[in-house]
Amino acid sequence: MQAAQRGFSLIELMISLLLSLLVVGAAGSLFLSNQKVYGATETINRIQENQRSAFEMLARDVREAGGNPCTRNVVNMLDTSKAGGLYYTGWMDGVSGENGTRVNGSDEITLYLANGSSVAVTSNNSPSANIGVSSTADLATNDIVMICNAEVATIFQATALPSGLSIQHNSGNGDPGNLQKPFQIDQTTFDSNPSGNANGYCFLPPATGANPNCLNPPSGSPAQVVKPYGVSWYLKDNQRGGTSLYRQVTNNGGASVQTAGEISEGVTDMQISYKVGNTANFVDASAVTAAQWKQVTAVRTRLTFQAVQGALAANDIKGTDNANVTRTLDDYIVLRNHQDIQ
Repeated sequence: MQAAQRGFSLIELMISLLLSLLVVGAAGSLFLSNQKVYGATETINRIQENQRSAFEMLARDVREAGGNPCTRNVVNMLDTSKAGGLYYTGWMDGVSGENGTRVNGSDEITLYLANGSSVAVTSNNSPSANIGVSSTADLATNDIVMICNAEVATIFQATALPSGLSIQHNSGNGDPGNLQKPFQIDQTTFDSNPSGNANGYCFLPPATGANPNCLNPPSGSPAQVVKPYGVSWYLKDNQRGGTSLYRQVTNNGGASVQTAGEISEGVTDMQISYKVGNTANFVDASAVTAAQWKQVTAVRTRLTFQAVQGALAANDIKGTDNANVTRTLDDYIVLRNHQDIQ
C-alpha cells in the first residue's frame, strides 16, 4: 500500500523559523561581541605599542644627555656672542626644557648629545691650527665638532679640511668661529684668555718637553673627533587631524635643522618635570633656573595617548563613555652622563 504523505503544517513551519532566528541571533550576538572585544583589545595593544616605542626612544636620549665618548670636562671654544656659539653653552648643561609652549599646553624637552660615530685623532703634537685624523669623509668645512680624550672634550668649528686627513681650527673666521686657535684644558683657562694664540693643550703631544707650547704631558689616552648635536622632543599636529610625538635633531648650533620625525601618533599631552640635584620633588621647566639645568639628575615624563582610527573601525576605538580610549603613563629617567653626576 502506498504510504500516506503530507508536508509541514503552518504552525510547524513557524516554530522552525522561530528556532532558526533564535540560533542566528545568538550566533550574531556572539560574533558582534567577539568583534567588539577584538577591536578593544587591538586598540589597547596599539596604544601600548605606541607607549613602548615612545618611552624607549625618549628615555634613550634623556639617559645620554650631556654625554660624549670621553669625559665630562667640556670646553666651548666657539664665539658665544653669536647664536651658533651661544647654543653650545646650553649644550654643556645636557638638558633644557620649555613649559606649556606646544599644542594642548604640552611641554618640550631638548637634550644635547655627542654619541654618534667618531674618527680617531692621529696627530696633535702642537697647538697649531691642524689636527690629524683618520678620515674626514663625514665632515665638512664649518661643521661644529668635538675633539676629546680622557682629560678634556673641546667643542670647536672646523674652519677647513686641508688634506682630507686633517681638520683646521683657526680663529678669527667662520660663523660662529673659534675665539682662539689653541685648545685649553678647562673652560676657566679658556675664558681667561679667549683671544690667545700661543700655548695650549695638545691631545697627542710628543714626549714631555719636546714641544714647550704644549701645556700638558702626554695623557696616554686615545683621542677622537665626534659631532655634537641637540635633539628636541615635542607634540605637534600631524597631517591626519590629530597630534603626534616628534623628535627633531639640530646640528651646527642651529644652522642645520633636520625634518622632525614622527615617533608616535595619538599623543595628546606631554608633561615633563625635573629633579634638581638631591631635591625630593620634580618641578616644571619654568621653576628651573639657568644655572640649575646642569644640576638636573632625573626627568619625569607623563604622556597621554589616545586611540586613533587607522585600520580599526570608528566604534573599536570608543570606550564605555563613547569617547576615544586614552591611557596616561609616567616614566622616571636618570641622566647617566650628566655633568654633575659622579
